[in-house]
Amino acid sequence: MPVIQPVHFIGAALISGLLAITCEVVAERGGQRPRAFYLLKPLTSALIAASLFAAPQRPDALLVAAFAFAIVGDIALMFDGDKAFLAGLGSFFIAHVAFVAEFMAGVSGWHVPLWTLAFVIYALAFFIWLLPKTGALKIPTLAYGLVLTVMVLAAAAAHAAMPGAASRLALIGALLFGLSDSVLAVRQFVGPYRGAQPLILSSYWLAIGLIAMSRWPGGWSAG
Repeated sequence: MPVIQPVHFIGAALISGLLAITCEVVAERGGQRPRAFYLLKPLTSALIAASLFAAPQRPDALLVAAFAFAIVGDIALMFDGDKAFLAGLGSFFIAHVAFVAEFMAGVSGWHVPLWTLAFVIYALAFFIWLLPKTGALKIPTLAYGLVLTVMVLAAAAAHAAMPGAASRLALIGALLFGLSDSVLAVRQFVGPYRGAQPLILSSYWLAIGLIAMSRWPGGWSAG
């Protein structure tokens, strides 16, 4: 009997994600968003998370918590309004705290490479520009931006301490998370624009997919 491998879940997530993005393209072109989207979006993230359980090395509690709260955030952000946005922001905030703890497990000290200064400068410039547009959501948006920046720096510190294919995948995933959330923030506070949602979804799923792959057989020592 064939054994289900992590890559099988990623393949299923790719199909589900493409269908979800197609739903968003339909909505952007003036059509009604297909109801299937409300199933496909969390399903795609859940399939990526499920790949962790198909690997011989079972995920630890921190990683499971990070993906669980990310999926809760996925569901919240499918709906309109400040309450839904805050629920999504809060869920992803907790997810990033768990990612930070996961990345830094076994790493002594925060020794980040010099190039991360460019990311910090980008984050500062982005929030100086964005925050005046966030209104009553200024404080939670700033708090989220800080934890997202720390998550990227944690991934960079982990890669610097334990270089290899696995930590590189996690670092690229963290950077893509920053891209996805930047695009999301612009759409949320500046206004919708064509192509925003497909870019948000594709970069986000690629981000968590790479983070999941970094925890497949071999862990941080892979590569």
